[in-house]
Amino acid sequence: MKKYEVVKEYVYSQFSKISYEPLQSAAYTHTAMVDSCITLLAISRNVRVERAKICALFHDYAQFVDNCPHKEHAKLSSLYCSKFLKETNLFKINEIDDICYAIRTHSKKDRYDSPLCEVLKDADVLARFLENPEAPLNDIEKERLMKAMQDISK
Repeated sequence: MKKYEVVKEYVYSQFSKISYEPLQSAAYTHTAMVDSCITLLAISRNVRVERAKICALFHDYAQFVDNCPHKEHAKLSSLYCSKFLKETNLFKINEIDDICYAIRTHSKKDRYDSPLCEVLKDADVLARFLENPEAPLNDIEKERLMKAMQDISK
């Protein structure tokens, strides 16, 4: 989990620079919740836990750090992640590609993809539900939520 700790330290240090307190609070809260959810899901689905947790840290990074439009955040977050992971010299190219692809596609909840992508999408839905159980969910999000809860309870 050494790589995860390096990434977490960096991401949270960037969140500490967010000047708008509600956005900073949302960055910490949502990222931590997705991180916790993805841990449970990765273990239950036999997905590499450290890799999954790194996806969780960066998945909404641009939305929080740049306050960018939601439709742009996944692509931008994956670019920020790729740049940082390369700079650390801790990751192999295939690890960076897997992580960044999952981040780039995590908003496409209606599409099914690699196990790493799926665990990130489902952790994001589960975290949003846990943060606000009364928020409306579309059919795909409901389906993902039910599958995630079933997998965790196995």
